Amino acid sequence: MTPLYHARKSDWRWFVRAFALLTITLPAVAQQVNVSAPLTADEMMGRVVEMNEVRAKALGSYSSIRSYHLECHCLSHKKADMVVRTDYQAPNKKEFTIVSESGSGTVRDRVFRKLLEAEQESMRAENQQRSAITPENYTFQLSDHEKTETTGTDDFYVLDVQPRSKNKFLFRGRIWVNAKDFAITRVEGEPAVNPSWWTVRTDFKRSYRKIGDFWLPESNESETKVRVLGTAVLSIEYRDYRITRAGGATEASPHSDALAATVAEEF
Repeated sequence: MTPLYHARKSDWRWFVRAFALLTITLPAVAQQVNVSAPLTADEMMGRVVEMNEVRAKALGSYSSIRSYHLECHCLSHKKADMVVRTDYQAPNKKEFTIVSESGSGTVRDRVFRKLLEAEQESMRAENQQRSAITPENYTFQLSDHEKTETTGTDDFYVLDVQPRSKNKFLFRGRIWVNAKDFAITRVEGEPAVNPSWWTVRTDFKRSYRKIGDFWLPESNESETKVRVLGTAVLSIEYRDYRITRAGGATEASPHSDALAATVAEEF
């Protein structure tokens, strides 16, 4: 068996490994804390970790709709789409329901479904600890302190992040932390571990948006280059959140009524 033949048979495995880091999400309830002076990187992450304990207790459950799209500019051009409903129950239970799918069966079976399996694996308590953005897993250095371009009212700390160990759940890159809510609102980087010799590079961007008092995933984008085979671009868009706080109160994103309508139409 030649190396090229082996790569063609298992190329999707390398894509899944590279994309798997996108499955790690950071749902967080926003809690405003007054800060009179800019913080150091260690002080900032100390506040984030401190608030995580509050966030874990505040989020009861949520449901949402997400849309996967992958286009592979490879030896043979492939693309596919999948719409998935997600039901999350604190602290570590997720269930997925495929609402619709189209395009390459290979991509849907060997990438999208494998990504859903990897996300469920990441929900295990030990894997959540290994993937958490904490001083135990990363070192942090303050890179910038900026305001939003639209309103100029929100301060964000930009931190350079380096993993302390080689772990498939970790990454190296940058994070943006909201200085009011002490919530991570944006992540950019690459996996700490190259999943294979065949993988040249994977770059990803992940953003969060505030829904009521919560910051939840808004979008994921990733580009993976594989030797000989080509480049795969994956995007995941999240919408139609319905959130239940631990106390029972509910919150919803704008146009969240579309969630029920979308599921009803597909079934």
